[in-house]
Amino acid sequence: MHHRWSGVARPAVALAIGAALAASAGTAHAGDAAARRIIGFSPDGAYFAFEQYGTLDAGASDSGYSEIDIIDVGTDTFIGGKPILVVDESEDATLTLEKARAQAAAKAAPVLAKYAIAKRGEQTASDKFTFPGDMVAYGDISRLEQVSQKWLSPTYGETGISTIQLDEVLAASSADCSASFEEAKQGAPAAQDENALQGDKTGKALGFRLTLQGQDGKPFKTLHEDKTVPGSRNCPTSYSLSEAYEFKPAGKPAVIAVLVQRFSQGFEGRDRRFIAVTGQPR
Repeated sequence: MHHRWSGVARPAVALAIGAALAASAGTAHAGDAAARRIIGFSPDGAYFAFEQYGTLDAGASDSGYSEIDIIDVGTDTFIGGKPILVVDESEDATLTLEKARAQAAAKAAPVLAKYAIAKRGEQTASDKFTFPGDMVAYGDISRLEQVSQKWLSPTYGETGISTIQLDEVLAASSADCSASFEEAKQGAPAAQDENALQGDKTGKALGFRLTLQGQDGKPFKTLHEDKTVPGSRNCPTSYSLSEAYEFKPAGKPAVIAVLVQRFSQGFEGRDRRFIAVTGQPR
């Protein structure tokens, strides 16, 4: 079990780093810490969508990108098999962030309209130190990784969840992620579970498991557990929890969406991306 912080009694180091991040978040567009925009749920709770966007840290072009994830809540898979992604990774790219977001929005619009996905649902938990709505300044991404936490405690809702717990696990990978484990040790957050990095790492990458705990403190559901880590995650160095959303469709069970931060080693330093895990908690 990871150490848990309650209320404002988080370690002084987290508060100090958080204050520094608060002063700099959103003030620079260098580096590659994606920001997110929650789009919402469909009326029946069957679909959830959000956008993550930023500027690439590779090359000299400072190219913008936008990814819109439209997710089937029941299967926790992308509609169409993959996200809607607009990006130009060439060194002479001229794609601005504004153009990338506009193009992605145009591509997503027919699908969002088909399922009537709009701003529905309530945020039930968040870690304010993750600054999900900001493209965090380049120099602060590693510090953000260090203070990000492995648990969230929803404050209200109909699901009976007292804690959302994230544990890092080893999972199969087709990519060679051997170097990422040394990088993980160098920039690991304070709550890093060292046991997750033990054992034979050949053919493995860092994955994660999400467990829901009830009011009695006992786990009642595993919402997600990686068996394989896709190459698109770029050999993660750590994961942490950012926020959780809940929506109760009329006459149907409540559904949730949990946003996980994924950190990996990019071209110039740490990258931050979001993964949404969805499902019915009960």
